[in-house]
Amino acid sequence: MKLVHLSDLHFPVELPFTSLKGKMIPGYLNYTFRRRKKYPISLWNAIVRKVKSLNPDAIVISGDITNVSHWKEYDESKKILEPVLGDKTFMIPGNHDRYTDLAAGKKGSDLPYYEKFFSPWMGESIPLQNGYLRIKKIGKLALVGWDSNMPLSVLNAYGYVGEEIVHSTLEYLEKEKLDQYILICHHPIWNPPERQESSGHKMKNREEIAEILKKRPPLAYLHGHVHTNWVKYPDPQKPYYVINSASSTRISDQKHQSGFHLMEWNKTELNIKRFSFSNEEGEFTETQTISYQEKETNGR
Repeated sequence: MKLVHLSDLHFPVELPFTSLKGKMIPGYLNYTFRRRKKYPISLWNAIVRKVKSLNPDAIVISGDITNVSHWKEYDESKKILEPVLGDKTFMIPGNHDRYTDLAAGKKGSDLPYYEKFFSPWMGESIPLQNGYLRIKKIGKLALVGWDSNMPLSVLNAYGYVGEEIVHSTLEYLEKEKLDQYILICHHPIWNPPERQESSGHKMKNREEIAEILKKRPPLAYLHGHVHTNWVKYPDPQKPYYVINSASSTRISDQKHQSGFHLMEWNKTELNIKRFSFSNEEGEFTETQTISYQEKETNGR
């Protein structure tokens, strides 16, 4: 079974400045002057070509398709994503997709924008008293989606997943006899030592979550949020792969080694390959995986 993992696509959608409100204004200005040129649509077109050639059994997108959660961003992003949307696709939101109360469905009883546009590719919603749990079954593998995001001030981008969601997830997997699963959440559960996050950017309770997951570890934890790739191999504290494919559509530079990963699972092991954009070839090509072993790091 082959799975492609994409994240933090941040599609370059131009917005009317007069339509922006509140934190969308500084957020869009930051995107326009600092980040937009780093996300040419040509890289997305190259990803589509490569994904089609890989012919995966599943395509996972772990959040941040938008920049400030504007309605027009969702409308345009759905059109851009159309070549990879189908029965194979599984999507979760990122913090930029829950940027405002309105987009996150916090005002009134309206659905969040992400659900309005992408529900067909978000998997089955598992009923809970509180919280978000989505699951998509592909063969004998379950893809499990969490939402770690919430509308925050413009200076914050931290995440949180309630422990009750983690317990509910493990109970559901046990009940449905789903032995093998991959967990998808936007915020990292681990960072390399040189990529540690501030308290305003990281997932607040990730060590508590990691402790609970030891009871029934996933094959892998897929995420984004930090815009450079890595793979952490299983260790006693986190006995599963931690795979970051952010930011798939960003031009690489000295601080951001961008791209995406292909996972090949043969029911006994997971083989991981990284693809990054080659300026010489104008395509995504297989490149060296940025990997971490337990002995190489004490990153938490």
